[in-house]
Amino acid sequence: MNNIDVSKLSYVELMQLSKQLDSEIAAKRSEELKVLADGYIKKIEAAGFTATEGVAALQPYVVLRPSAKSMQRTAAPVLYRDPENPENTWSGRGRPARWLASYEAQGRKREEFKA
Repeated sequence: MNNIDVSKLSYVELMQLSKQLDSEIAAKRSEELKVLADGYIKKIEAAGFTATEGVAALQPYVVLRPSAKSMQRTAAPVLYRDPENPENTWSGRGRPARWLASYEAQGRKREEFKA
């Protein structure tokens, strides 16, 4: 194994090395995964099962990532509404809406605008 003194490399050289390492790691990962999968299939078939049956048996161990659709946030309920323009609303999360901040700057109380 080559011993590289990375402390002597420039930023650009380190970034190039990082890209090379990322690429090499991805290739090795894929290669090793294929070897493991091939060994698994050979064991399954040697035991008299099909590859499909072996994959189906793994289902309880597979953790699926939630889809983007299931990760969508639901809209927060409206807690405050502008009496002069009912389309102006605020959920009470994050920074106060401009219309509400404007009323508060005039000395009005936030509770007046509860929806």
